[in-house]
Amino acid sequence: MSINSTLIHFRRVFSLDMRSIALFRVLLATLILIDLVLRSEHMRTFYTDDGVLPRELWLEITHRWHWSLHAASGDLWWQIVLFSIAGLFALALLVGYRTRIAAFASFVLLASLLNRNGLILQGGDQLLVIMSFWALFLPLAARFSIDSALQPDLHTQPSPLTAETGVNKDSVVGHYPSELPYFSLATVAIVFQILYLYFFTAILKNGDAWIVRFDAAYYAVSLQHFATPIGHWITQFPGLLKVSTVFVLAVEFIGPFLVLCPFFWPWIRVGGLLLLASLHVAFVLMLHIGLFPFIDFMALSLLIPGALWIKAQQGSRQQKRLESLQAIRFYYDEDCGFCLKMCLILRAFLLPETTKILRAQQYPDIYAIMERENSWVVTDANNKPHIHWHAMAFLFSQRWPIKPVGWLMRLPPLMGLGNIVYRWVAVNRMFMSNLTTRFLPYRSVKSKPGVLGSLIALLFFYVVTSNNIYGLPQVPKATPQHVGMLAHVARVNQRWGMFVPFPLTVSSYIRIPGQLRNGEQVDLYELTSSQPGWQPPELYYSLYESYRWRKYLDRLDSSKNNKVRGALGSYYCRVWNDQERARDTQLATLEIFKTRARTNTDGVPKKVTTKQIWRHWCFAEYAD
Repeated sequence: MSINSTLIHFRRVFSLDMRSIALFRVLLATLILIDLVLRSEHMRTFYTDDGVLPRELWLEITHRWHWSLHAASGDLWWQIVLFSIAGLFALALLVGYRTRIAAFASFVLLASLLNRNGLILQGGDQLLVIMSFWALFLPLAARFSIDSALQPDLHTQPSPLTAETGVNKDSVVGHYPSELPYFSLATVAIVFQILYLYFFTAILKNGDAWIVRFDAAYYAVSLQHFATPIGHWITQFPGLLKVSTVFVLAVEFIGPFLVLCPFFWPWIRVGGLLLLASLHVAFVLMLHIGLFPFIDFMALSLLIPGALWIKAQQGSRQQKRLESLQAIRFYYDEDCGFCLKMCLILRAFLLPETTKILRAQQYPDIYAIMERENSWVVTDANNKPHIHWHAMAFLFSQRWPIKPVGWLMRLPPLMGLGNIVYRWVAVNRMFMSNLTTRFLPYRSVKSKPGVLGSLIALLFFYVVTSNNIYGLPQVPKATPQHVGMLAHVARVNQRWGMFVPFPLTVSSYIRIPGQLRNGEQVDLYELTSSQPGWQPPELYYSLYESYRWRKYLDRLDSSKNNKVRGALGSYYCRVWNDQERARDTQLATLEIFKTRARTNTDGVPKKVTTKQIWRHWCFAEYAD
């Protein structure tokens, strides 16, 4: 193989398609928003001084290089402000508005949030913030974004230039060709980063359950506080689960090499991606592990080759559909800057970039409709005009997955409300034009990698590679100090250790009985009970408020710092005693018990044990 051929294969393997980058951006922003919503349910508990990890304790147990804006104040209002700002930046990232700023702010706020409480984190959180970091090196706004819709050249020439508009469309600048992949040092690093998750976790799976007895999958789905009903049901097929164990390990080893294979392109890569994705489909069906599988899908979406997008558009049916979409025409008032920008933005998200946007004044029949109705005009493939909110609903109903939104917009109540909004906008065009001049200016979108960005990406490629290698038990040397420092500061420190070197073998749940001053017994953790006749359900997942509570409570008895358990005890004392109560009904003491059920492969009932892991008093007179 010649050097030129090798370079061509290398560039092909490590290039990313612009459409895949855009999909990745949308999924990343969506997951950040969902994550914020899920975390906000327990905002006071996990992120304020009134919760389970006050800042004094946080300073003691957190890594010295893990910084956090969320730790600047222990008050709830500060968390609400930061959560709200993070949500706004994630929304901006979702639609591609000031995308570079939105991506940087989203990464900073996400890293800050994760650093504020490491006791509730899992591998999905780790991957989410890592992919947020690497997103900073990609042209996230190049496709399907507000930024790409408002490039300066489109201000003067919004349509692809053809015989209808007077110039050869090949001379148009400002459109990002879907066929051109994006390649840089950063894309090389990102491809490896995504695959490190699978390759290094496979190396770490060196316990007998994985490589000798092949019962790791059985142990995993036997965890009563992790397993879904499907996962629990499949435990009756131990032979199938042995095959599943081999399949998981084989895919984690082989999948990355298939993704990197330059031969039989792109179908070997597609096969590798499908194999890797199949693991996460199984995880969704069988295990309660929060957003982790969906974050993995998001990372893998970045590796979808351009040929797959092109293939999806081929076929006579798809070609006819594409031609129908391309036949749609926007007609706008050339004196309304706001109107043109809205047409450009709607086209960027809803229609092919070859769809024409035309000045209504140049078409007398269309201009007559615009003047009569005080409305923009959109014509479909049959040249039928659509006006007012009807035109908006028509556009939103053209393509999946947004088509259901268009159907909803056609409902009479929403149609009436939409027409009211549209009439207001039509009457206030000048105000809207001035507003968009300030907040939606035309600006260029940078798509070529810069020298500085490439050098930073190369540095952190070295950092994450070293971090993964030195984290292997087979490597006796400790992680170099400079690698650890950079990895923690940038929040790309990683160890892909779920179910390694072997799966958990113990299912567990927590009981927290308390005693009031008057001697009355109460259950502080209301999802479980200390009553003699109480029996837990067959699956324990319902005994946890969320998967973050489960992660936190699981770590209580493994934490070497008694202050973590003490902080939980103090939290329950505050929650109970801060309410207006008579003195004799105040909480005096509490105990934390963990019940464990140990999995076996012998077919006999699990051995269940209960252990007290902490005793806490709320007032000094009750101290032992």
